[in-house]
Amino acid sequence: MLVDSQRYEAKRAELEAWLQRMEPRLQRMPPIGNTADVLEAQLKEQKSFHAELHQYKHNIELFNQLTQKLIALYQQDDTSKVKKATEVINQRFNDLNTSIVNRGKGLHSAINSLHNFDRSLEKFLAWLSEVESGLEAVETEVDKDGKPSLQLKVSRLLTCF
Repeated sequence: MLVDSQRYEAKRAELEAWLQRMEPRLQRMPPIGNTADVLEAQLKEQKSFHAELHQYKHNIELFNQLTQKLIALYQQDDTSKVKKATEVINQRFNDLNTSIVNRGKGLHSAINSLHNFDRSLEKFLAWLSEVESGLEAVETEVDKDGKPSLQLKVSRLLTCF
């Protein structure tokens, strides 16, 4: 039992140390930005963090297998502390994973909003250009015909919008 217990403790300590490095790293990530360059950098950081979590998941699974093995081997002993420690490690890992996935969703949403804003701005600028062209045409006719024509053209133009 001593060897199994030492192996369990060594693996638990390794996972604890890794979690203690990863949790502050996630907490230090800045709020979601609002410019394309900031969002791209944040998305790259998020993907790197998520990839590291994904790679380390195998260690969590091995730890869970070790825990199950110890519980099965030592059914007569009190294994509640082992179960509790394993649950805490699993919960911390799951919290990290959920948080980074949610951050990724937030980043993708911000990027989509930025693209939608760009498209809307392009449409607005195209409309504004059309209106300016129409007003320039009205101004040209005013120069030729005089003021009454300007009022008529402007009122017609405004009814179109």
